[in-house]
Amino acid sequence: MTIKLEPIPSAAARGMNDAQLRLVRTADGLARDRFSGRAAAYDEAAEFPAENYDDLRDAGLLTLRVPTRFGGHGVDPLTFAMCILAVARGCASTALTLTMHTNVVGSFVAGLGTPEQRRRYFAEVVEAGRLFASITSEPGASARERFVLSTTFTPVDDGAYRVEGTKHFCSLADAADYFFVSGIVAGSGGGPDNLISGMIRSDMSGVRVTGQWDAVGMRATASHTVSYDTVAPADTIFGPPGRLLTADWGSFSLGYAAVYLGIAEAAYEYITDQAASRSWTPGGDTMIHYPATQQTIGQMSVAIQSGRLMLVDAALTDREADPTGAVLAVNRAKQYCSEVGVSVTDAAMRMAGGGGLLKSSPLERLRRDALSGPVMPPANDRCLETIGKLECGLPAVTIELT
Repeated sequence: MTIKLEPIPSAAARGMNDAQLRLVRTADGLARDRFSGRAAAYDEAAEFPAENYDDLRDAGLLTLRVPTRFGGHGVDPLTFAMCILAVARGCASTALTLTMHTNVVGSFVAGLGTPEQRRRYFAEVVEAGRLFASITSEPGASARERFVLSTTFTPVDDGAYRVEGTKHFCSLADAADYFFVSGIVAGSGGGPDNLISGMIRSDMSGVRVTGQWDAVGMRATASHTVSYDTVAPADTIFGPPGRLLTADWGSFSLGYAAVYLGIAEAAYEYITDQAASRSWTPGGDTMIHYPATQQTIGQMSVAIQSGRLMLVDAALTDREADPTGAVLAVNRAKQYCSEVGVSVTDAAMRMAGGGGLLKSSPLERLRRDALSGPVMPPANDRCLETIGKLECGLPAVTIELT
């Protein structure tokens, strides 16, 4: 008999009210009862988890970061992180895409939009259950140094812009109703002061999926390549140029930390159940009675609990009162939790033996999904660089767009 992980870390639960705890328990229930049973099929087909999103929509979880005055939950960073952690234990691709959608709404629309844009797009989520995707990555560019954008926004009549470019790693590509697309004002020479973004409907003329997502992990994120040659009306532009860099980017990293920690927790729960019920020889002691097994489980437990504390710390560090501390905390959490996802799934696979390699084992999928964590922007080497600079009293930003 093993001691199971608390669905909500005690360090987090102590700071949450009843309504916040109910939201996380709802997410946890969906993950355990529905998402986990569907994950393998969606992964194999590399198909967006539409049924999971029907469940999220029905449960009101698409509105996590829509302010309460607009009909959403308006959750704080801790509740957001705990909901993503819970969903990730059932289906990592669902959790990762939910992170994207939620942060487009909560960071970009809420933080950069005009009052009219906020009313319009919040209503689209609350009343119609629309999905939003953030599209930044481009072929041939890397976020490990200065991220050079080649997508252009060319001014046309009445404040509109023609948007031309190609984006890849576009999570929710064939499911999103809206793409938050960023690029450079044409003819400006580039630079952060000329960054501009627009909310482009997926059904607009000139928006096309031009490349299919076929990756080793996170296959159900449907992160296809999307090309744009369309006109974004003036009222869909999030300006003025340069304002994008004032957005709350840390919430994306906070969500990623929760996703990859959730993968580790799912692997831990699976392998501890296996160890408690299986023996290496017929009629022999179960695996749990061997010191080597106990040591491995102990290492996994320490890593997961450390990741939980880092995640909670990152969520609770006040971005306004302590901006440097918040950047440090979220980079630590993203880097560490991503590595925990890799190390715990690796240890679980080794403990499972050859059976862990089979498609019938969830460990095979969890292991592949975990591999995305360290390279997902901000990549872990960039996180460590940012942490080191700040610890040395040097200026640092996690992602530099130009």
